This record gives sequence, C-alpha cells and structure tokens, in this order.
Amino acid sequence: MTSVADTAPTASVDWRLVVFSGAKLGIATSVGVAIFAFLSRGMSGTTEALVQSALILVGGVVFSFGPAVFLRPVDVDSVAWTAMIGLMGALVFTVVDVVLFRNINLYHWTWDAIGGGSSYWYIPVWWMGSAFLAWLGSWAVANGGPDSAIPPVAIRTVVMGVVLAAVLIGVGITPFHSASVALAFALSLVVGVPVSSMMRKG
Repeated sequence: MTSVADTAPTASVDWRLVVFSGAKLGIATSVGVAIFAFLSRGMSGTTEALVQSALILVGGVVFSFGPAVFLRPVDVDSVAWTAMIGLMGALVFTVVDVVLFRNINLYHWTWDAIGGGSSYWYIPVWWMGSAFLAWLGSWAVANGGPDSAIPPVAIRTVVMGVVLAAVLIGVGITPFHSASVALAFALSLVVGVPVSSMMRKG
C-alpha cells in the first residue's frame, strides 16, 4: 500500500472541528443534491447527462477534498480524522434527506422500491462510501507531502476521471450517463493515491 508522508503523529483533533466541518459538508451536499434534482426535472437526454455529470464532478471534488481543506492531512491520524469528517457530512445529509427532501418529494425513491420500501439497506452504504471518498482524497493530498497544495491534486483527479469516463463510454463498457462519470471519478481517486506519492517532491 502507498504510505502517507512520514511525519510525527498530529496532536489530538478537537471533536468540534470534526462535527462542525462535517455539518458544513453535509449542508453543501444537501444544496448540491437539491440543485441536481431540480435541474433534472427540466432536462432530458444528452443535455441532462452532461449537466448531471458536471454536478457529479463538482460534488465529488467537494466531498473528497473538502475534508482535507477543513483539516489539512499530513499523516495517518489526520487522514483518519478527515474520513470522519466525511462520515459526519453523510450523517448530516441523511437528516436533511429524511426530514426535508422526503417530505417535499424532491426526487423519486427508486432505492426504496428496490429495498422493498425500506431505505435502511442503502443509507449505511452511503455513509461508508462518503467516508471512503474523504479518506481517499485526503490520502492523496497527504501523499503529496506537507507542502503540496490541494487544488492541483483535485484538478488532477478530475482530469483523470474525465479521461477514464471518456474511455469507458467510448469503448461501450458503460453508457453515457452521470453514473458512468461517478464511477470514473471514484476510480480516479483510487489511482490518484499512488500518483500523488510518485509526484511528491523531495
């Protein structure tokens, strides 16, 4: 496995930083989901796929690298704390989702139907996935060294994701859909961890 920078462990992190950063991330996620849902209602076909894909990339960057902005990861401990921020963000979004979005019928509950009318089979998966994205993004940032900037790492991840999505769609492995872009972005995060390590200066 690719190791993060060899630095001394960070001091214990204030739990308030994790909670409030997670709350900000959850609110940002809620706003993004609402925009995604409203725009999807008035679009279809290629236009819908393009707009949704752009929103997926923006949302992916925010959720994957936002925790690293709140708490700059430099070692294993701080990477773990940023993953916790990602988890807190998912929990906050879940509250907004259940209390508000469901009651105003913001979007169709396809996943509920698949689960026999229950949402509890996939919500924990969303929590785990959110922590995983934050963990990978922060790991890639930490691998770049203490002097690495977050925006170049995020931009590199997006570029790799777009290229990978183009390949997957171009050769017919996946259809032209925002889900294909989401898959490509997630895979680019995985690839970005060793890439950041290889590009590290010094």
